[in-house]
Amino acid sequence: MHVVVLGAGLAGLSTAYELAKAGIRVTVLEREDYPGGMATSWQVEDYWLDHGPHRFHSRDEKLIEHLYEVLDNEVVIRERLSRIYMQGKFFNYPLKLLNVLKSLPKGLMCRAIWDYAWIRCVQVFKKIPDDNFENWVLKRFGRTLYEMFFGTYTEKTWKRPCTEISADWASQRISQANLWDAIIKTLNPPREGEVRSLVSEFWYPAHGGIGEIGRKYAEKTRAMGADVLLSSPVTRIDIEDDVAKRVWYRGPDGGEQAVECDAIVNTMPLPRMLECFRPEVGPDVVEAIDKLEFMGIVFIYLEVDLPSVFPDHWVYLPERNLTIHRICEFKNFSDSSAPGDKTVVCCEITCLWDDEHWEITLEEGAKIAERDLVTVGLIEPGITRGIDMHKLRYAYPVYDLHYKGHLDRMRKEVKRVANLQTTGRQGLFRYNNMDHSIAMGRRVAKTIVKGHDARAEEVAAGTEYFG
Repeated sequence: MHVVVLGAGLAGLSTAYELAKAGIRVTVLEREDYPGGMATSWQVEDYWLDHGPHRFHSRDEKLIEHLYEVLDNEVVIRERLSRIYMQGKFFNYPLKLLNVLKSLPKGLMCRAIWDYAWIRCVQVFKKIPDDNFENWVLKRFGRTLYEMFFGTYTEKTWKRPCTEISADWASQRISQANLWDAIIKTLNPPREGEVRSLVSEFWYPAHGGIGEIGRKYAEKTRAMGADVLLSSPVTRIDIEDDVAKRVWYRGPDGGEQAVECDAIVNTMPLPRMLECFRPEVGPDVVEAIDKLEFMGIVFIYLEVDLPSVFPDHWVYLPERNLTIHRICEFKNFSDSSAPGDKTVVCCEITCLWDDEHWEITLEEGAKIAERDLVTVGLIEPGITRGIDMHKLRYAYPVYDLHYKGHLDRMRKEVKRVANLQTTGRQGLFRYNNMDHSIAMGRRVAKTIVKGHDARAEEVAAGTEYFG
C-alpha cells in the first residue's frame, strides 16, 4: 500500500510518522522548503523565530507522551501568561474577575455589572439567538465588557463587523461561559490536581523553536523509509471512477512528476486541493471555493536592545489606534530562543490579501511595530531593529455567517472520492490548536492501518475552548 500525504504541516507529518511506523509506504509532498507548516521556526543571527505564539497543550496523556517521543524528551514546560492591553492597562486574558475589578475604574465596572444584569433580564422575556459573534458575547457578558474585551479586537483582527462573524468563533475562543462563570471560577479556584481548562500549562521544544517538532517528525519519518519531499507543490490529482489514482507535483528542478497512490491524506488548504482535481470540480464547488475566505498575517520581527520587554507569552492589542493586533516574545517560551542581553518581539498584523499592509516592506513594518510598542509604553524609541518579516496567506480560516454552507459543499465533493481523506487545520478549514492537528493526523493513520474509522473528524469539532 502506498499513501500520499499532501502537506508537511503537523497533521500531515503526524499521519506520515504513524503510517511509516506501521510499515506502510508513505510519500509526503510539501510546497515549501521546510517542514512544519505554520508551526515552523528558522534562525536569524542568534535568534529562533516562530510564526507568532505557538504552544502545545493537551489533557491527553498519550498525546503528551507522543510529543516527548518525537522531541527525544528535549521539552520545557511553561505556565501560560497572556494579557490584553486596554485603556492604558494590562488585563489577564482569559479574563480573571479580581484582575478586572482591580484594574477597571469603579464607574466602568458598575456599568459592566449593570449591563450584564440587564441583558440577563432581557433574555427572560426574549431570547437572544446565538446567530453571530456579537450576540453570543453580548448575552453572556453585557455590552460594556463586549465592547472592551471582545468586539473591538475581533473586528480589528477580522476586518469586518462582529455581526458578520459566526458564533462558532466565540464558543471556541472565549473560555468562560459567561460573566457569572468567571465569578464562580474566581471564588472557587480548582483544587490541587484538578484541571479546568487547557490554558494554564504548555509544552515547548527546549531548542530550535516550535519548528523543532516538524523537523524531528520529518527526520524520523525519513529514517523509517518514507519520502518527505520539500519544494514539491501538488499540481493535479487524477481521479478515475471516484478513486484517486495518482498525484502530480512539481519538483525542485521545475519538472512535473507523478506518484501513483492507493490512498491520499490531504492537509493542504481544502480549496487549493479541490482545484487540483482532474476532472475539475463542478460550478457549485467552484462557487463555494470562491466564497470561502482566509485571513493572512504579516509577522514583523523586532530585535530590542533590552534583556526582556514583557513577561507574557503574548499580548493582545485591540485598540484601533494601534496597527499591530498581537505581540509575543520568544525568550519567554524557551531561553535558547533569544540568548544574551537582547530579545526579539514578534508583531502581527492580520490582512486581507489586497489591503495596504499585505505589501509592506520590512523597513515600513519595523517602523509601525516600534511605534505601537512605544505607544503602549513597553519600550523607548530608537532601541529596535527590524531583522525579518514573514507573510502567511492561509493563516486563519474565516468563520463568516455563511462558511458552513460553502464548507459542506466542498466536503461533499471530498467524500465522493473513496480513497481520499482531508484533515488538519487547513484540510478541514477548522480553527484548531496544534495538539488537535497532531491528534487528527494520528487518528487518520490509525484509520488506514486498522481499516476502521478512528473518528479523526471528531477532534476539535465541538464547542470546547481552543484559546
